[in-house]
Amino acid sequence: MTRSTGQRKFGYRSIRHQDTAVKPFGEWLPVNRSFYESFRHWLQDAGYSQSTLGIYRAAFRMALGLLDKPYWEIDPQADLDRVREYIATHYDSPSTRECYLKGIAKLEEYLRERCRYPKPEKPINWGYYLDPLPDWLAEDVRAYIAHLRRRWSPEAQYRATCTCLSHGTLFLRWAAKNADLNDIGDLTPNLWFDYLDARLAEGIKPVTLNSHLSALHGLLFFLAEQGRPVCQRMLRVQSLSEGSRLPRDVPVDQVQALTCEIEKDAASNHAGIRRMGVMDRAWFLLMLHSGLRTKEIRFMLRCDLDLEGRRLHIEQSKGLKDRIVCLSGAAVDALRTYLEIRGPAPTDHVFTFRHRPLTVTYCYGRLRTYSRRCGLHVTPHQLRHTAATLLLNAGAPILTVQTVLGHKHIDTTLGYARLYDGTVAADYYRAMDQVEARMVLAQDTNDGPPTGGQLLALVDALHDGTLNEDQRETVHALRLGILALAEQDVEAD
Repeated sequence: MTRSTGQRKFGYRSIRHQDTAVKPFGEWLPVNRSFYESFRHWLQDAGYSQSTLGIYRAAFRMALGLLDKPYWEIDPQADLDRVREYIATHYDSPSTRECYLKGIAKLEEYLRERCRYPKPEKPINWGYYLDPLPDWLAEDVRAYIAHLRRRWSPEAQYRATCTCLSHGTLFLRWAAKNADLNDIGDLTPNLWFDYLDARLAEGIKPVTLNSHLSALHGLLFFLAEQGRPVCQRMLRVQSLSEGSRLPRDVPVDQVQALTCEIEKDAASNHAGIRRMGVMDRAWFLLMLHSGLRTKEIRFMLRCDLDLEGRRLHIEQSKGLKDRIVCLSGAAVDALRTYLEIRGPAPTDHVFTFRHRPLTVTYCYGRLRTYSRRCGLHVTPHQLRHTAATLLLNAGAPILTVQTVLGHKHIDTTLGYARLYDGTVAADYYRAMDQVEARMVLAQDTNDGPPTGGQLLALVDALHDGTLNEDQRETVHALRLGILALAEQDVEAD
């Protein structure tokens, strides 16, 4: 009670919703009040701002007041869909509806974590990809995707399915629109080349079209193994020439600029910004010093880290390969600092953001933010290229770099050495200095006695035994000059 009014102090516990169907907090079940408090702390640990916390808590109170049942009896799908319908019909402001729906999404996430409900699988829009196809071909594509999903991890199945459908059905949808498809054997090279010409005319790059051909070959080989009458000539169609693509690294000055921006966030007075900066510094150094991929950052587990031994065990990475990665001293220090402030999480993943493992786009988005501050454009995979560049320029053997990066073929690693090997550049510049000196020496032969630099270059040539005709003439001119100097000395005496 307050002395001035004699009434209860204003707060959400005494607020009554305009709709009597929403039970106020003061009349809740005690277990739901405790559940609300734990949800509030869960949001605070995630680093949300005070304004966001207020909105999410208001949505939570409205949802539990409307449902009026113990939290463990709430169905995350049916009951929360009912709450979403209530929000859509009782709130006129689009911004209010949007904020409340975000709060309900957070409630669903916390409810699933607290009650250990399985996370619902995202629905795949099969109709978009398969409706334009004949029924028999759509069934073949479904069977092929089901076959591929057995090889994908549960975390990767949704994204990999969408990618495979996107690449694999573009040609099929075009063929169904432009030709009469009655059997799988109707997919012929002539039809493919027509598609190729049309897409090239639209400006589609060969690398993209080659991915479509690879997806098509995968489907056809799968059906051929089942005894389907696949056109054998189609299986022998070759990919387009893509040319030699060299890796793109990040110059050292740009790396330093990015590091400075990350350090600013890591030293911020704002707790949420500081936590993100400390975490960003850790995965940034892992990519830069150890050449890790974004996927390897996202799926890294605490049990895979050996900070004392400065090693990291990576399991089932690209190509389902395992490898051991060495960690730099700076990366180990950054990881230790981050793990001290990481806090509890429902998962064993090293890097988490708001109680969840990093999303596919997290590293890309954060690096884009830092890059924009510096006026740059840097992607996470460029940090991997930079790691290879720095190691090679520091004299690391090519096989060592191959092992660190996890390349299956040495030719992949040689792609970095072909452009960035510092020893090659040093040898070139040293040899070119000698070539230029010899050329200058040959041009100045008739202008008088050789200079000291020319004499040194000539001595190098004599030592190497690589005199050419011009240099022999220079030696003769040098002999005459020495004789002339000797005669002058005699006359002076």
